[in-house]
Amino acid sequence: MATLTLANVHEAVQKLVAFLKSGQDARQPEGDVNMLFTSSSEEKQASVEIEVAFITSPVAHRVPLYFVVPHEIMLGTICLITNPPQDSYERKVLALAEDSDPIAQRVKRIMDTKNLNAKINDPVSVRAFSKSYDNFILYDVKKFPKQLTGEFLGHQRLPVWIAKSANLSEALTTASKTVVVPRRGANAAVCRVGHTGLSVSQLEENITVFIDSLVQSPRGCRAADILHIRVAGTNAAGKRAGLPIFGHPFELVASERATVQESKLRTSAVRSAV
Repeated sequence: MATLTLANVHEAVQKLVAFLKSGQDARQPEGDVNMLFTSSSEEKQASVEIEVAFITSPVAHRVPLYFVVPHEIMLGTICLITNPPQDSYERKVLALAEDSDPIAQRVKRIMDTKNLNAKINDPVSVRAFSKSYDNFILYDVKKFPKQLTGEFLGHQRLPVWIAKSANLSEALTTASKTVVVPRRGANAAVCRVGHTGLSVSQLEENITVFIDSLVQSPRGCRAADILHIRVAGTNAAGKRAGLPIFGHPFELVASERATVQESKLRTSAVRSAV
């Protein structure tokens, strides 16, 4: 399979991170007492994303694509969805959290698919559920739940689906490093590849591995079908920026070259006459 040649990735990531961090310090309260009431440093991190625009839209599919990168990309709270009964998984997550597993400590809810079907069954509940947690992980679930497709994906809460082949601790670690690519038939996709808590070199590594995996995977997309790629993000003030790291190398066919050349000659002749 063909590969992509990315340009100025280090410079683009460096400038984007500086933009995303701009204004954060000014918004943080000063003093020891105020620090007691501020959110954790993780909550102050901003997501770093990749915007991919396609020349030919990929075929739609209700299940996203998943690509594992070297460094953690998840921020915030986690909802873990499992097979029933959920009690056994709750005990496992609690044990991991007590052993200081950083991912398990962020799991705020565990729900099995039976309860998911019973409680999340209409557009209002789907919308509320999607906004209740920052991340959703499916573990030991044989079939992708219908509640986590359609409108749920429209709220940009893309679940990570991990097979039971890994133990729970390994599964949570893998999920935290997984880039999710939505396949909704659109001509563009936005994928989180990291956050400002990572170094520039770590972000650059995540981006390179992700893009290589995307174009190399049989289920991904051809390099020839990508129009452009940008590294992007939204800062604390709500302003968004995107910096290009790839553009499709369009080539004119012979007839188009001739037309362009003729147009240049006519323009030159008119200028000479004047």
